[in-house]
Amino acid sequence: MLRDDLVALPELAASEFQHPLDRDATGLLKGIDKFRSIIGTLNSCVEHSMHYYNSSSCIQVSETQYPTLYKAYLRTAAALDVKKIPDLYIETIDEINAFASGIDRYTIKINSGLLDILTERETMAIIGHELGHVKCDHMFYNTFTYFIRYFGGSVTGIIPPPFNSALDISVQLALLEWSRRAEFSADRAALLATQDISAVTEALGKIAGYSKTLSDPINVEAIVSQANTFQEYVDDSWMAKFIKVQSMLKQTHPYTVLRVKEIITWSESDHYRKILSGDYQKQGILPDAVLDPSAPIEPNAAQKAASAIGSSLTSGLKSFGGFGKKSD
Repeated sequence: MLRDDLVALPELAASEFQHPLDRDATGLLKGIDKFRSIIGTLNSCVEHSMHYYNSSSCIQVSETQYPTLYKAYLRTAAALDVKKIPDLYIETIDEINAFASGIDRYTIKINSGLLDILTERETMAIIGHELGHVKCDHMFYNTFTYFIRYFGGSVTGIIPPPFNSALDISVQLALLEWSRRAEFSADRAALLATQDISAVTEALGKIAGYSKTLSDPINVEAIVSQANTFQEYVDDSWMAKFIKVQSMLKQTHPYTVLRVKEIITWSESDHYRKILSGDYQKQGILPDAVLDPSAPIEPNAAQKAASAIGSSLTSGLKSFGGFGKKSD
């Protein structure tokens, strides 16, 4: 299921493998941290409900339930040095999906529809990807994005002014843009957790398009070629760019073929090899990740809006149900 010579990465800092696009977007969304208390309170109810549902209606993977999978799960968590191990559940449902959730209590859930098309190696790559979200502390922004994407009207309805007017399209776009960028970091985590580039790329390929009725395996080289063709298309004309923007407005994940190409490129880099050799940033040695020095310093309009909202609502937070700090 996992390679025997899997290299553990003790005290690995998430910022070491965080993709520059993710690091850039996360830094520019810091203004949204002003919503942390509100989202935390809303999430506590949802988290309790989800735990109740998972405990009653799904199967929890443990040392006595699917023990082979559980043992491999602990090894991937150890490889990434994830100290707070999420609960791992399997749900019998056809949807091709797996996700991590929770802020106080982490949970990873994999649908049987996804498991049924994956090999054991590919399953561990998916689990490593979800552990990457936990390792990178994506869960607050993921939860915020989830609330806005699925309950936007309801969320704004229970939040009094000026919060309800603040959660506008600019913030939604900024969060969705961050969400897409964060997936690249989680893909890197999947590679570090399994150290098996074939498992990672083939799992991504199957998510994009696969059927068990087909006898031929996924051709990763063909996916990379497809990614190159796609990039040529979106750069071809203003119309193609417009179509690209429109299709991404409600999309939380980047295009799968581009993810395959990106993770292959990183797997061949000196950076990846240095991490596996033990030459990496350790937790607590350096400050938390800041903007990538090589990244553009000028934020886009949506990111500016998100940052401005957080700054402008400081006074409003103080008066909202005790969620903010009281004035002296």
